[in-house]
Amino acid sequence: MSERRILLSLCLMSAAALAPGQSPSPEPLTLQRAVELALERAPSLAAARSAREEADARAALAKDAFHPEAYLTTTPGYTYGFPGLVAGHAPSLAGVEIHQTIFDPSRGAELLRARAGEAAAAGAFERSCRQTVEATVVAYARAWADRLATDAARRRMDAAESLAKRSASLTQEGRQTELELERVKLRAARARQKLLNAQSDLDLDQLELKRLIGWPASAALVLASDPASALGEAEEPENLTAARSSDPELQALEGQIGLLEKSAGYEAKRWLPVIEASLQYQRLAKFNNYDKYYLTFTPDSVALGVSIGIPLWTGGRATDSLRGARARLDRAQAERAGRESDLTIAVQRAEAAVASAAAERSLAMRSRGIAEQTLEETRLLLREGRSGTTDLDEREIALADAEEEAAKADLSALQGRASLLALRGELARSMLGTERPCRTP
Repeated sequence: MSERRILLSLCLMSAAALAPGQSPSPEPLTLQRAVELALERAPSLAAARSAREEADARAALAKDAFHPEAYLTTTPGYTYGFPGLVAGHAPSLAGVEIHQTIFDPSRGAELLRARAGEAAAAGAFERSCRQTVEATVVAYARAWADRLATDAARRRMDAAESLAKRSASLTQEGRQTELELERVKLRAARARQKLLNAQSDLDLDQLELKRLIGWPASAALVLASDPASALGEAEEPENLTAARSSDPELQALEGQIGLLEKSAGYEAKRWLPVIEASLQYQRLAKFNNYDKYYLTFTPDSVALGVSIGIPLWTGGRATDSLRGARARLDRAQAERAGRESDLTIAVQRAEAAVASAAAERSLAMRSRGIAEQTLEETRLLLREGRSGTTDLDEREIALADAEEEAAKADLSALQGRASLLALRGELARSMLGTERPCRTP
């Protein structure tokens, strides 16, 4: 009988576990896992990856212009009188043509331009990768801080409502004026509004994090790790040097300038010849009466040779191409100078933000420590009968305010550190242990 009861209990427990309307508890999400998911699913990174693939394909296509190409041809046709050509081919039953471009300044310049575009797309992809990592870290940190702020706001509201209830009792007993009651009620209403604001911020920041990591908006989100403990420090004095040496956009611009300089050199040498090799075989049709014009006619026609063409007039195309090449080079050089200036300002701003956030965080920690000690002292005095519950609620509100300020200070400090680490190219290594988290296709 006991075994049957045990079996029945297990069946009931299984049925309860599989009951409709109940969902399993969500898996805790660590910061590292959030970054990994964002690198796989972030929409902006997917767009940058597609742009990179397109640029790679364009460069490969330009390079293919110097590869041999073969065609299987047929030219049905008939000529009367002296043998002529149809669309550049003698009338034939079938043929095979092989072409190879050996040297062409125009196509060489086009290849260099395509490779410059490939370098630009690679730089944009790497920059988008870094921005995705930084955005994910910041979104995770905001959601973490929002949760702390929400907890503090809830304790503040509970203490404020307790004060309001006590004030209402004192007013009914005639020991307090209606004006004092309205002030306490207004304070409680503001505490409720702060809780609503904190909950709204939490929902929005969680929604942003879900968008980055590709989670459904309705999915539960449980943060499992303190983001501050996952970031390394960036206290080296040469932040600007490290930022310039690791910036993907600046590196891409350096590569573009070198390629565009070579491209402009090709454009300036349009007098160079175009050299092409060709091999052609054709099976000629006898009904064209080729034997009337050739004493030793054979239907098998083979042609092999090299074509060398030197341009004389190009109708202004060479001049316009050279002007365009120089303009592209000037633009890349100007973008490099602008990026160097932007990096200098960004590093200085990040350093100032880190220093300011560190000072604010130190003050916030001191304020929270004082509020905690004051609350403990008030509780001790309350147990000894030397203080009242009103003072205890006031200390609870003061501690909630201090914890909210501490959460904001922690968030500001983390954002500054994340920005500086991202500029130095070390944020991905802090999260994933690698400097290049985005693998190119």
